[in-house]
Amino acid sequence: MKPSPRLCLVPAAVAAALTAAAAAPAPAADEPERRVQVAMVNFTDSRIPDAGKLETALKDNYFGESGSLTSYYNEVTGGATTFKAAEGDGVTGPVDIDLAATGCDTGKINDLTRKALAAKGVPEDSYDHLSLVFPSEKAGCDWLALGTVGGGTTWMPVGADAKMSMTALVHEFGHNFGYSHHMRLRCPDGDLGEGCKEDGTSHKTPMGGGGWEAGLTSPELLHNKWLTGGEVAKPGKSATYTLRPLYGNGSGVRAIDIPLGDDRLVVELRHESGTVDGEIQGVHAYRVPGGDYAKSALVDPTPDADESTGGDAPADADALKAGATLTDKARKVEVEVVKAGAEAATVKVSLDGVAAPAAPAKAAPEKPAEAGEPVQDEPAKAGEAGEPAPEKAAEAPNEARPAGNSTELAETGGDSDTTLAYSIGGGLLLAAGGAFLLKSRTRRPAATSASPASPASGRHSR
Repeated sequence: MKPSPRLCLVPAAVAAALTAAAAAPAPAADEPERRVQVAMVNFTDSRIPDAGKLETALKDNYFGESGSLTSYYNEVTGGATTFKAAEGDGVTGPVDIDLAATGCDTGKINDLTRKALAAKGVPEDSYDHLSLVFPSEKAGCDWLALGTVGGGTTWMPVGADAKMSMTALVHEFGHNFGYSHHMRLRCPDGDLGEGCKEDGTSHKTPMGGGGWEAGLTSPELLHNKWLTGGEVAKPGKSATYTLRPLYGNGSGVRAIDIPLGDDRLVVELRHESGTVDGEIQGVHAYRVPGGDYAKSALVDPTPDADESTGGDAPADADALKAGATLTDKARKVEVEVVKAGAEAATVKVSLDGVAAPAAPAKAAPEKPAEAGEPVQDEPAKAGEAGEPAPEKAAEAPNEARPAGNSTELAETGGDSDTTLAYSIGGGLLLAAGGAFLLKSRTRRPAATSASPASPASGRHSR
C-alpha cells in the first residue's frame, strides 16, 4: 500500500511565527559541506524523559555511517554535498527554554533555542542547519515534522521511545534544499496538453510520499547541481539517447532535459542501486514549470487510478513502457521510449516536428583499438543520412555514488489537498524561506502505539 498522509498549508499564525526562522540565510544549494546542529529542547511543562537514550539515537539518525540523514544525502548526491556535525558530535542539550510545550509555538521554540545555544557557546554562525528535537507529548503539533523551504531550520517532535521517522527527517531537509512537495500530473495517453490534471503525489521521492528508500528525482538533483556534465543531455535538435539508471556506477546520460515551451520535460531511468530505489523501476518523466526544477511533477500517462485499477495501482504502473509516447502537439515535441530495461533505456526526442533518428549515435572509442579489438563507429554528424547527432554533453560525468544500508520506510509527504504551483500560480510555496507542514494519517504496526496528537512517536511503515 502506498502511504497516504495529507499535506496542508501552514496556517497564517504559524507562518507568521516562522518568519524569523525563514529569514536566516541558508547555505548555497551546491555548497559541498553543510554543518548540522541538533538541539534537544526541554519545555517548562514537558521534558525529554531520557536525554541519554535520545542523544544516542540522534547521533545515529543524523550522522550514522549507514541508515542516516548523512548517509542518504551522501549517496543520492554522489558525495557532492555532505553533512557534518557542527559542534562536537553535533547533538547539544537538552537546553531549557522558558516556554510551555502546549500550543506548539514553532517560532518561539526556534528563537528561544537559538538564544539558549548562544549562551552555551554555540553561536548561529557555527551551523548551517538547526534541527529542533523536543518531546511531542504535550506540544500537540498538528504535523509529523516541519522544515523551512530554502532555509535551514527543522522541527522534529519525538515521543518517549526516542524514535524518529527517517523519512520525515530526510523530507524536511529536502525542504531546506528548496524542494516543494512532489506531485503527480495525470496526462492520459501521454498527451501533455490541456488535459493533464493533478492527482496526488508522485511516490518517486521522499518529497512525494515515496519513503526514504526512494532516491530523489532527476529534477531535484538538477535543482541542486547534483547531476553534471555528461550525466545530463539537453537536446537542441531531434536526437535519440541511451539512458543509464539515475543512481549507480559507471558513466552515461542519466537525465534528458528537454525544452517544452517555457517549461522543461525531464526523463530518467530508475533502477535499484545501493540502498535506494528498490521499489522504483523504469522510465519516468517530469514536467518542470518555468524551469523551476524544485517544483517538478511526475507525468503519469495512465488513466485515472479509480477507473483502471480500483484505486490500488501497482508500484510503477506509471512507468513509461517500450512504445510509450509523450506528446505536446502545440509545441511540436514528442518523446518515445523505444526500449526500457533495468540497465538502459533508449529514448527518442523529436523537436520542432522533426523525427528523431532511429538509434543513438555511438560514442568514439576512448583509446586507439588494439589489434583484433572491435572499433566503434564515429559519432553521427548532423545531416548525415538524415540523422542529427544529439547535442554533446560537455564535462566529465559524476563518479560513483556511495552505498549505505537501511530498510525503514515512513509515511511522509503523501497525498495533497492543494494544487500544483503551476496549476494555480504558486499555491505551495508560502514565500522564500517559507515552510510546509506535514499532517499525517499514520498506520502503525500492532506492536507500536502512539497518540494521534504525537504522530512522530511511532514507526510508520508502508
